[in-house]
Formats: sequence, C-alpha cells, structure tokens
Amino acid sequence: MHFDARLRLRELTQAIYDIGDEIAAHLDNVAEAMTDWDPELVDDCLVELAEVVAEGRREVRPGLAELNGLRQAFVSGVRSGSLSNDWSAPVPGRHPGRTLSFRHPGAPAPAADRDDVGPVATTAAVRLRLRELNTGLTARVMELSGWVVGRTGDAMDTQSVLLPQVYSRAEAECRSIVDTWRRTVIAPHPALVREMRGEAPPRFLAERARVDAVVARVLRKRAAAG
Repeated sequence: MHFDARLRLRELTQAIYDIGDEIAAHLDNVAEAMTDWDPELVDDCLVELAEVVAEGRREVRPGLAELNGLRQAFVSGVRSGSLSNDWSAPVPGRHPGRTLSFRHPGAPAPAADRDDVGPVATTAAVRLRLRELNTGLTARVMELSGWVVGRTGDAMDTQSVLLPQVYSRAEAECRSIVDTWRRTVIAPHPALVREMRGEAPPRFLAERARVDAVVARVLRKRAAAG
C-alpha cells in the first residue's frame, strides 16, 4: 500500500506539472505569433489558450485534492513513525518561477504601454519603435509563461497556491497584453506591420507541421497495408 501511494503521488505530481507546462506552452505560442507580427494567428492562439486553461482548471482541481489528501496521509504516517519522511523531498528539475510586474500595481507602467511614435517620424524610426514595443510586450507574455510554471511548482509544496485562479489570471493578463499590443503596435501602422510579417516564423507551427507529416505517413502506410 505504501508503494502504491508513493507511485500515485508521483503520477499526480507529474500530471499537475504537465497541466502547467501545457498552459505555459500556449502562452509561448501567443508570444511567438506576436513576434511575427501576426494578429490573426494571435487570435487563433488565444482561442487555443482559452480551451487549454478551461481544461486545465477542470483537471487540476481533483488532482490537487487527491494530492493534498495523500500528503496528509503521509504526514500522519511520518508522525506516527510508520513511514519515513523521504516522500517530501523536492521534485528534481522543478522550475523556479519568476515574479511578474503585473503583480505590483504601484510599479510604473512599462514603456511598451506608451504609444509615442510621432506622426512625422521616418519609416525607419517607426520600425525601430515598433520593434521596441513588440519586444517589450512579447517579453511580458513569456514572463507570464514562466510565472505559470513557477506557481504550478509552488503548488507541490503548499496548499495555499490555488492553481485554477493562477491559470485564469494568466489568461486574463495575456489578453490584456495582447490588447495593448493591438493598440500600440498593430493599429497605428497596419501597412508597415504587414510588411514585417514573416520575419520570425513561429517555431510551434513548424513543429505542428512536422507532427502532421508523421501522422500522414503512418496513415498512408496503414492504408497501403490494407
């Protein structure tokens, strides 16, 4: 029974990490689409993010409840002397997490929130300013991704971390960043932005294409085999 409980604890821990990693990966997808100046792809990524967050919230609740129950059972066993306390050792390879600027309301607004590209600026100056804005905003989304992973790891140590709220907050903040991106990067110079599209093709699209190609080959082989 002791072995089965330890195995289940490990399975639950991995499953919860996987949920956080998947949400973080979809946040990274949003950042990559923004880096490539592609508002349509950003919209698609936000739809996928919403679906993953909703699914993650549903799955993480029972997982955390069971995990916390196992923790309490182990603590009781350790206190009674029937179990060793090595079950609580840190999970190897966990993510450290990062602190987000949006968690400090008193902090000054990031430069990326200011739309100060003058109307008489040269095209080169506008491009430079747009790149600065884009870099700052995509960095905030990537920082958000790291925060999600970090908070997911924190939930392995304490019951005070409410992951469903963490994931909802991450999605809401991502949408807020994208709104700022549309207002300060896309809307003021749409023609110029269209010219810059394709500069940084998202890696996740290439990976999806690779997976689709593998699946297609497998299906063709099965069809040929009858």
